[in-house]
Amino acid sequence: MQIEKKMFPRPQPRDLYVIIPAAGIGSRMRISDSKQFFKIGGVPVLARTLLAFEDFRVRLALPLHVVIVTSLDNMDRVHALIENYEISFVEKVVEGGATRQDSVAAGVSALGTLERVPDGSDIVFIHDGARCMVDFSTLQACFNGGMMYDVCVAATPCKNTIKLAAVSEFAGAGDAEIAAGNEAGSGTVLFEDKRPPLVEETLDRSRLYEVQTPQVFKYRVLADVSERAQEAGISATDDTALAEALGVPVHLIPCSYGNIKITTPEDAALAEFMLAKREKDEAAGKDSGD
Repeated sequence: MQIEKKMFPRPQPRDLYVIIPAAGIGSRMRISDSKQFFKIGGVPVLARTLLAFEDFRVRLALPLHVVIVTSLDNMDRVHALIENYEISFVEKVVEGGATRQDSVAAGVSALGTLERVPDGSDIVFIHDGARCMVDFSTLQACFNGGMMYDVCVAATPCKNTIKLAAVSEFAGAGDAEIAAGNEAGSGTVLFEDKRPPLVEETLDRSRLYEVQTPQVFKYRVLADVSERAQEAGISATDDTALAEALGVPVHLIPCSYGNIKITTPEDAALAEFMLAKREKDEAAGKDSGD
């Protein structure tokens, strides 16, 4: 007797929506221009970020819809960059707000005006425009996580021991400054005339993770969290922290340590090194970790 094989339809590619906050200034990079246009390997940071998504889109045959949030002064430059690098999937460039949270909220609003408005179960990435070294495996892991969970975020286990500073009348987190080209040397933490903070507690490193982006939401959850946080006056510098504050579970997706954010000159130097190694590995036919 011949057993008939059941044929199951192949899953169709899910539409992926991406909000890219790209309004960062270059103060910690010690440049006068926006860091989104600083060049790594001859290519602007924001362009490298978009090209990483282009590679991801092509390799997965993924319908991709991107909204970039930037400053009013840089909107024309962002449009020119998109045209110069022939990026086809950026559907809106909108003006950001005073804070990252305001800018992400502007991006969420823009999603509702796209030609193909996301449905409630569609996946939305929020990804820093300055996190240009993101690789394929990180994007894929986050996308897979978004298929399973309402909220998740790229993260890496913390490699350093972390000390919690005590609240002190002498010093706090805001008192430390990074030396820039002075006798103390680049990267040295200065406290000027104030005492350095005391240690209150050494945290359990085995439970600590450093979060990155993409931060991943189902669209219905992101829209709800954004609206409820605004109504309740809840603020945070991390998108998933808003979900946590509102009682929404957040899952950590272990990803690459190489998914760095370009914030300081040291980050730019590291990115140049990583890029050179990636290109050398690709030329040798090796897997570069993507």
